[in-house]
Amino acid sequence: MRVEPGAMAVGQIGLLPEGEAWWVRALRLWCSGADGQEALRDQIAMRCGSRKVEEIFGRFTDLMALILEHGRRRMMRHGLDCECVGADEAVFALFCSQALNDREEAMMIACLLMRADVAPIAVSLAQTLGLDLARTAPRPRRLLN
Repeated sequence: MRVEPGAMAVGQIGLLPEGEAWWVRALRLWCSGADGQEALRDQIAMRCGSRKVEEIFGRFTDLMALILEHGRRRMMRHGLDCECVGADEAVFALFCSQALNDREEAMMIACLLMRADVAPIAVSLAQTLGLDLARTAPRPRRLLN
């Protein structure tokens, strides 16, 4: 059996850092069509509040459009309920996570995914998305003594 480039399982979603697991799930939902995109909107609303949903979802859509239109090859992904993480999914999640922390590293990863001339735009989108998600992430509640 031949495995498509990028589809090879490289890990398990439950073993990824929380942020990277979120990016893999978001990628899968967005790529699964209208129902998946609606589910992604719902997840964003739960995480960020209904006021930011369309803005964040729109940025994610713009990022996906760049990657899919200018990708070096077709991005492979696993099914919504699959516990495996494919190579392309892992690179995408790492790219998005690094955009928030290390722009140069994110640029290098972006150039693996897409044409170099659009990579800076993708890094900026991923960085803004990461900031939006970080600002609105649920914070642990302090216990009263």
